[in-house]
Parts: sequence; structure tokens; C-alpha cells
Amino acid sequence: MAQGDNVKLRSELETQRDFGALLDTMVPNPVLLADLAAITLTKAVNQGRVNVVGMISQACTITLPAPAAAGEYYRFVSAFTAEEADNVLFSTGAGNSVFMKGQVALIDNDGNSSVDYSNGSSNELLTLEDPGYFDINFLSKSTTEWYVWGTTAGADSAAFAD
Repeated sequence: MAQGDNVKLRSELETQRDFGALLDTMVPNPVLLADLAAITLTKAVNQGRVNVVGMISQACTITLPAPAAAGEYYRFVSAFTAEEADNVLFSTGAGNSVFMKGQVALIDNDGNSSVDYSNGSSNELLTLEDPGYFDINFLSKSTTEWYVWGTTAGADSAAFAD
């Protein structure tokens, strides 16, 4: 189906009450991120969409754009077929001016599950070590702070750093 084929006119929705079609027009297509060592996101392409990280052949640093206002949202999910042997890193790339505030739950398949917290005042990097699964969310609180939350699973850790 070509993009836009599921768009309904307001008059059609009012007469048909086709709420499924309405929802289809509201959910944006996901973005499959390339297998690169460094990915810099843009608001136009990545904001408000599910950003899918496929199998990677190297450590991958994903840099968020600087938030222009509160309410900017980015979601990342893995589409791995096995636990990765490379790290996935999320960076504010802001040089000590935009920080992460929140937590990531680690479901450790070795039985050592935990919740890792950012300090909210200097952390600019979240590292998922050799993840098997993840669903990570970023929501801008302001132009200087990202709320972060999510879950990751694997044999290794998640960690926040400056």
C-alpha cells in the first residue's frame, strides 16, 4: 500500500465511523536505522516515530538532536534475531549542556536484574552493553533535559555516564 492510501476524508469518517482507518492515518511509519558506527538523528525524520535498530556489525552511537522545546519524543526498539555482541549507545551529544534524567530496567538473563538511574545533572550517555532486546524512550522536559525510560534485556548491563 502506498503511503497516503489509508488517509480518509473527514466526511468519510463522520459517515462511516471507521475508527480503524482513522488510527491508521495517525500512526507514522517506523524508521529503520542504518548499521553505522554513528547515527545523528533529525527531528524531521525521527521525532515522534519508532526508530528500529536492526542487527548491527559494530558498536553504534545514536545521537539525539538538541531539544528545541519540551515534548519532543523519540522511541527506539531493537529488531535483533539474537543478542548483539556490540554496544548500542544513546548520546545527547551536547557537550555538557543537555542531560538525561530517568531510568532503564535491565532484565538480566543471568538472574541479576536491576534498574539503572541517571544522575539528572551530568549524564549525557546511555550505554546498552551487548543488548538482546530494548525499548528505550526519550521525552524532552526542556531544552536542557531529556526524560529517559525503558527496558533492556541481555547478559550485560545498561549504564549512564557523563
